[in-house]
Amino acid sequence: MDLRGILSPRCLNTLIFTDPYAKLCFTALLASQFSRTIYLDLDTTFTAYFRAGLVRTEGIIDIYLPSEGRLVHMINDILASLPSSGIVIFDSVNSFYNLFRTREKTLGNLNRLLSIMLMLLVRRGVDSGVPVLATSMLRYRNAAGWVQSPASRRLLQNKSGVRLKVEMGQAEDSLVVRVVEHDSIAAESEILCANTAVIRA
Repeated sequence: MDLRGILSPRCLNTLIFTDPYAKLCFTALLASQFSRTIYLDLDTTFTAYFRAGLVRTEGIIDIYLPSEGRLVHMINDILASLPSSGIVIFDSVNSFYNLFRTREKTLGNLNRLLSIMLMLLVRRGVDSGVPVLATSMLRYRNAAGWVQSPASRRLLQNKSGVRLKVEMGQAEDSLVVRVVEHDSIAAESEILCANTAVIRA
């Protein structure tokens, strides 16, 4: 199934998930459908599968593995090469915070840095017609009872025009993509697709 139309080049696209394997399958499937993908791999899972030959793709995938000292330089490289790409995948927001040796007082600064980086990518993507997808794993938070919430929830809810959730389907090697918010697809719509891009290890 062609998933390119589910993303918007006019805003930030967000994918939330509880199962990291479902997220890997979805991002690999997306990457396989574009001629060139920029993949900022903060949790390194995609890179491990890709280098092991377990991700099928016809197009070019430029993988960036950032560290604290190299992240800003990499964002500059990505911004420069973004117009010649088909999609940018920022995977994942949760792992962004692990790049830095943080104290509680610096969390606000990291949130601002994350917001600036994502908005620079989205602005360049809007100008070039290239969608930007950020992924965030749902985690449990205790706010008047335990609820599932993505990392940087306020940022992702306020800045995302398209929000999706992915999980493994009932049938073997199938994915279910649920629309949480979209400008042209009804909320709660479900898209079933075959996992054709990841070979089981």
